[in-house]
Amino acid sequence: MASNACLRHEVIRIYKELLYLGREYPLGYDYFRPRLHKAFASQAGLQDEEQIRQGIKRAEFVKKGESSNTLVACV
Repeated sequence: MASNACLRHEVIRIYKELLYLGREYPLGYDYFRPRLHKAFASQAGLQDEEQIRQGIKRAEFVKKGESSNTLVACV
């Protein structure tokens, strides 16, 4: 049970980080937020811890790609 709470915290953390990065998204936050929400909501039913961890890794990959795109756009 403690592991599920820890995973839940991780998912919420990465969701909030992606929301924050979405403010800088080239098409705008109003475009980014519903798509992020839909992506996370589509995975809401996952029960297997390994699948949840893979989803977190995928979100971290997106976060790294998004932050590097933002840096390129700023340069």
